[in-house]
Amino acid sequence: MPIELDNLKESNEFLNLILENIDSAILIADENMRIHQFNKSFLSLFDRAADRVLESSFGLVSGCVNAVKENKPCGGTSMCQFCVLRKTLLQTLVEDYPVDRKSLERVFYIKGKPVLKYLEVTSRLIRFQGQKMILVIIYDVSQIEEQKRKLEKQQQQINHELETAGEIQKSLLPDRDLEIDNIMIAWRFEPSGHVGGDIFQIHKINEEQIGIYMLDVCGHGVSAALVAVTISQYLMSLHNYMRLTGKLFSPEAVMIRLDKEFPMERFDCFFSIAYTTLNIETGRFVYSNAGHMPPLILRSTGHLEILENHGTAIGIGFGAVFGQEEKRLNAGDRLILYTDGLIENFGTDGEREGKDRFHACMENFHHLSSKDLVDRVFEDADRQRGGSLPSDDMSLIAVEFTKKIDCEGI
Repeated sequence: MPIELDNLKESNEFLNLILENIDSAILIADENMRIHQFNKSFLSLFDRAADRVLESSFGLVSGCVNAVKENKPCGGTSMCQFCVLRKTLLQTLVEDYPVDRKSLERVFYIKGKPVLKYLEVTSRLIRFQGQKMILVIIYDVSQIEEQKRKLEKQQQQINHELETAGEIQKSLLPDRDLEIDNIMIAWRFEPSGHVGGDIFQIHKINEEQIGIYMLDVCGHGVSAALVAVTISQYLMSLHNYMRLTGKLFSPEAVMIRLDKEFPMERFDCFFSIAYTTLNIETGRFVYSNAGHMPPLILRSTGHLEILENHGTAIGIGFGAVFGQEEKRLNAGDRLILYTDGLIENFGTDGEREGKDRFHACMENFHHLSSKDLVDRVFEDADRQRGGSLPSDDMSLIAVEFTKKIDCEGI
């Protein structure tokens, strides 16, 4: 309900009470920027005594750096022609142009020391003592602006650190120039942020065997990336052990070790992984899948084979059983590993439809080189997403077997 004032005297007392207790600095100035009225907040803002304000220039009273250095009033300094505040207030006076919270960054001398102030200025044309004057309201947002800039600086530092972490994570992915007999490799990784929970790698176990895996940690961002890197380091050490000792672990045995090493209680998360060992001489491979997207065999003919054997994700517990299955690649066939973040781009109207489109994309581009195939799949994903940013990390690796083998006796 609006306040009803009985008479003008009570109205003036009410307004004075507001003006003297409001946090914003309020003043009335003429065309020469001389001050005719002000409130206590104006004195506090610029640390001035009341008897030094009336009929004084705003520049000298406020301690404007240009007015102080040249000892001249507003309009008389060499910098006044460039002053945004002066131009704004004169525009209000001459053109009756109201201004709302215009930002101003200026150095003022307060207690004899230069102080950078961030202000917002509102102005209105009024009539005061029979003259056209300017009502000016000044909001001191210095603390807010300094805090904002401090947070921006901190965010820049965080972004820099995340970018560095992202580069470290990418360094754990396969070497672009990796050369393995009878194998051609193409891959692509696009995290939803600077870092992600996807990671994959190819390790040489011995002269005939390579290990290939792709994993996806539940969640996004730094925590998921740290867990992914930890798992990657564990698998690297395991492959080094196999290479140095000659003792080979089956894909299912690797899953059992991972499930024991990374329980939910330790990392408070779980992850999916597809892991395979591939014989680069025969094309035979054994795979195990712990809750991951089903690996694919893209035959040289364009036929797509979905490898359905799978167990539960790592870290779920409850006596997980993983199992494994053996398959074979012929010359020109490709083993495809990927994460669900890629599929999500193809399935805006349902998971099943997304998988079908992804599979169709693979079949349509089977005639391309592995690198071109991977690139076209990501291009299709971007198109299906419609220009929006990906909501999850996207990974895809294609491992092509190139050796022609006489099938007799194998």
